[in-house]
Amino acid sequence: MSKNVRPKRRREPKLEMDTQGWKSLGIALLKIAIVCALAIGIPYGAYALYCSYAESGAFVPKNITVQGNLRQSDDAILDALGFALDDANLAEMDVRAVESAIETLPWVQKANVKVKLPDTVRIQITEYEPLGIVNDGSLSLIDTNGEFIKYWRDDDELTAPIVTLDNPLAERTHEAIRAFEIAALAHKLGYDKKIHEIQYDKGVGYTLYTETTEIRLGYDRFKERLSRLLQVESVLESRHVVAQYILLDADDDLDRIVVKPASATVDSTKPAPRTDDNPPAPNPDTAQAKTDAAQAKTDTAQAKTDTAQAKTEPKAPDSNSAIDKGSLAAPPRERIIHDDEDLALPPLILEDD
Repeated sequence: MSKNVRPKRRREPKLEMDTQGWKSLGIALLKIAIVCALAIGIPYGAYALYCSYAESGAFVPKNITVQGNLRQSDDAILDALGFALDDANLAEMDVRAVESAIETLPWVQKANVKVKLPDTVRIQITEYEPLGIVNDGSLSLIDTNGEFIKYWRDDDELTAPIVTLDNPLAERTHEAIRAFEIAALAHKLGYDKKIHEIQYDKGVGYTLYTETTEIRLGYDRFKERLSRLLQVESVLESRHVVAQYILLDADDDLDRIVVKPASATVDSTKPAPRTDDNPPAPNPDTAQAKTDAAQAKTDTAQAKTDTAQAKTEPKAPDSNSAIDKGSLAAPPRERIIHDDEDLALPPLILEDD
């Protein structure tokens, strides 16, 4: 008899939860949540803190320093800075806009603005270096590159001579710079008289003007011509002569120097006038002799006047025409030879009045 044998059922293994794995996953998710919270919360919190700090007036400028300005006033610079200070928040200041505003001031070539939070602004100024005053129809200040700085005003303190040009500055920049260089060279060589003006004209060249004398230098070889000028001045001073003009502009012969004495010269060899209260009574014979001598001088002076009428005194020529050098060199009346042989000064041609 057969028995029905039931097959044995395969026993399935029980699934056990990996508690350790779930724990690791939870920790990872928690970290991600914390990072997300920080990523969102920190900027928001920082912004909220910044707004609170700004509203408290912590970024209001309290310390403003300006350095490097010699001619541009602090007040003018602060006025240019004012629009940026109206918001009273240095953290949001447009530094480049502030620098540009300051650089519109006449003397300011460059401005460098530094902001140090919470309340400090430092301004470093670089100013134009003035070369002198140029007259080309209006008085303008120029820098060492010949660039226009500003129009000259009476309160602009400047000791340089005025350079007068025959054309606008834009067309004569090189000549203007050269004129100031000539003045500087003259003083470097020892010329101690104040040069009030330097004139450039295409037909004449460069002409210096002191308080009493016009000095023509031509177009080139200025060091040689100025050295001649020093020698001429030495001769004239030794003879107590004041020159109306000195012509050193001969193109082909630097030894040709024409001098015209001024109408009134100083003569220290004459005795000083008497100042005593009881001057001696005049001698009739002496008085008559003086009268005769005076009449003779008058006749001589009249003869010289008649001769001098054919002569022409130098004047600034028309800028469109070349100067007639022959008209400036009148026939010499006499020659003065300097006594000092070491000076080696060529003869001077003195023109009559």
